[in-house]
Amino acid sequence: MSRSLFGRPPSGNTVLGFTRRVSKRIRNKMTNVPKKTHRLTSDAGVGVVELIIVVAVVGIVSVLAIMSFQRSSRSFNLAGATRNLSTYLEKARVDSVRRHGGANLVLNSATGYTANIDFDGSGTSTARTITLPAGTSLRYTLPPATTSIDPSVTPITITYDWRGRTASTVVLSLTDSFANVSSSTVVVGAAGDLSTDTTVTGPVTAPTPQNTSVTTTTGIKGMH
Repeated sequence: MSRSLFGRPPSGNTVLGFTRRVSKRIRNKMTNVPKKTHRLTSDAGVGVVELIIVVAVVGIVSVLAIMSFQRSSRSFNLAGATRNLSTYLEKARVDSVRRHGGANLVLNSATGYTANIDFDGSGTSTARTITLPAGTSLRYTLPPATTSIDPSVTPITITYDWRGRTASTVVLSLTDSFANVSSSTVVVGAAGDLSTDTTVTGPVTAPTPQNTSVTTTTGIKGMH
């Protein structure tokens, strides 16, 4: 048994009290240790202002991309409607030449037209209504006049004769309701010719056919 400095052995109470005091001092030192606080700095991430700027830029770019896609899609639809109209006009002309007249296109609406053509080769014209793409409207002018006419108010029929000619020149205009899409035109000439996106000015008259009568003896030398 160990002894104290004065030769007396330490009692149990003395040892227990010493242990308690040591433990209390250790706990006090541990609780008094200052806690480290983590502060956000520029290296820790982005702030609210930077996040708002990024969201705004992404939103602007997205809006511009959507508008560009919409404009391209509408331009493609308008070009397709123009080609489709030219195709039906050419079909009506060829059908009139083949059947010696009878084919025509009726414009009585701003959103479509009706083609009366022999589609099945039976020798009889059948009506087929073609509807323009959504947002596309159709109007026409009669050169040399420049007044745009609504076919739903004043209908017009483009009829081809047996030579594939029409009575007068008609300028058909297709326009999209989207502001940034350019309009397209189809010019139906009096001679039956078609042209796209051209301008017609001045008086327009049908060409006068040349004299095709031939004398049987003209230019033939007598044979001896």
